[in-house]
Amino acid sequence: MPGDPIERLLLEHRGIMRQVAELRTAVVTLGREGEASLATVRPVLLATARMIERELFAHARREDDVLFPALERVFGREEALTAEMRREHVDIHAQADRFRGTLRELNQVEHPAIVREGERLSALAPAGGAAELRASGAEMIRLLDEHFRKEEEILFPLAREVLNEREMEQVGRGMDALDAG
Repeated sequence: MPGDPIERLLLEHRGIMRQVAELRTAVVTLGREGEASLATVRPVLLATARMIERELFAHARREDDVLFPALERVFGREEALTAEMRREHVDIHAQADRFRGTLRELNQVEHPAIVREGERLSALAPAGGAAELRASGAEMIRLLDEHFRKEEEILFPLAREVLNEREMEQVGRGMDALDAG
């Protein structure tokens, strides 16, 4: 069906996971090289933070505000699958906030003006900045891998099965309205 909202969500998954592939590489580099790799991986970490803000949160909102309610109208508000997906969105958002907070803290301390001051100010850097970013990034990857797998293998096929053409069109229009608003 043209404008299939499930296909749209799947395309968004692929775009998000392309960025996550770069984060995977950065996480491995942080684990292998530690603090020495921060300058090298910083562009990927910053791009990931932007992707989270611009793409991931908008994607979750389309599901939470449009797709899940459509499924809940069929199954009832207490549908276990959508409730689980909503809980996972909360967990993903919380982990994303930790990741972005750690990155923001590191960027503030490693601001070029501070770095120019040399060793004297290096004690201000958060202890284990690379380790914290590696752990936070790895957890973000784990959560997204697991969540997207459930959506792609269970939720999206279920939506295609139980939502009729009119309901799918309403979901698509609802997503468009969110984007326009």
